[in-house]
Amino acid sequence: MKLLSVLSVGLLLSATAHAQQLTFTTALHAENEKVTIYREWPTRQLIDTLRLSGGTVTYTLPTGAGVYSVRLRKPFVDAVWLEEGEKVTINVTKDTAVLVNGGALQKKWSDFEKSIKPDEKAWNEWGHKHETASNLDEKLKANAASNRYAEKVNQKRLAFVLSNAGNLAGAWMGYYYAFAWSPDNLEKLVPAFQRQAAAQSTYQLLAEKQKAAAAFNMTGKKAPVFSLPAMNGSHVSLDSLFKQHQYVLLDVWASWCTPCRATNRKLAPLYDKFHKKGIGFVSVSVDEKKELWEKAVAADNIPWTQLLSPHGMNSDFVKQYKVQSLPATFLVDKNGTIIQQHIEVADLEKL
Repeated sequence: MKLLSVLSVGLLLSATAHAQQLTFTTALHAENEKVTIYREWPTRQLIDTLRLSGGTVTYTLPTGAGVYSVRLRKPFVDAVWLEEGEKVTINVTKDTAVLVNGGALQKKWSDFEKSIKPDEKAWNEWGHKHETASNLDEKLKANAASNRYAEKVNQKRLAFVLSNAGNLAGAWMGYYYAFAWSPDNLEKLVPAFQRQAAAQSTYQLLAEKQKAAAAFNMTGKKAPVFSLPAMNGSHVSLDSLFKQHQYVLLDVWASWCTPCRATNRKLAPLYDKFHKKGIGFVSVSVDEKKELWEKAVAADNIPWTQLLSPHGMNSDFVKQYKVQSLPATFLVDKNGTIIQQHIEVADLEKL
């Protein structure tokens, strides 16, 4: 059984004047069970290892702002809280609930966590339906719903972080979800924490993520030339496409990628409209099985040029275009410059 609770309390990022006392009580764990306390932020380090006595441990934490966690196994518990110089109690009940009580920021954190639970639940439920769907139409429907709820959760987290950038609640959430922030999110988050001297761990991590994302940004760069096989056995080059169109929308996809299949079906009815406006379409599949590629093209009624990149995600084409996930789209002008990456239908409408 795994119990995961990220229930936190916090304080403004200035250091506290006195130590914080932790009382941990559990109704689920055996006598003398090991209790491990870590500091999670601004740097991760082992603080101490204790043993349960009568189902309880009491511990006085070091002074100063920080995020801490207490962990046990058999069953696994991971409770996280923010140090704010007040007494904190963590209680694991017989019905597996993990309850954390502390200061003012804990309530703010807890209220926020409660507010997004319905969306998180819907996100997970639609994600499960996507995984277990028996046909593509069901997968597409579930994937679209899952994405909607995922975006709602992400935007609420982003808003919470930005509005709490001056306290530990925002600093920890920004740090903890660093793996999930998009380049657009990072553009907002990095400046917010750059001004917070006491949150430099969060700023540095987010700045590193932003730098890493920039390394894979192809906007403004020349589109790498290629010549790839089409379904009829001929080879199609990027240069040949420029001769026919003012712009080329390059779409990288695969038959097994549900979001890719959704993009195919969204663009197919609009192809004639955009084609008449001077936008050429070309898709490059990274399928390693040609028959699956051909079957997907037929099923999605794709009318534009279809190419296959040998060796799939390990191909030279994928490396040259720095493709990290699918679908990947690039809008290229007639001079061969990538003018936009990750382009949406709405962007094409504006163009």
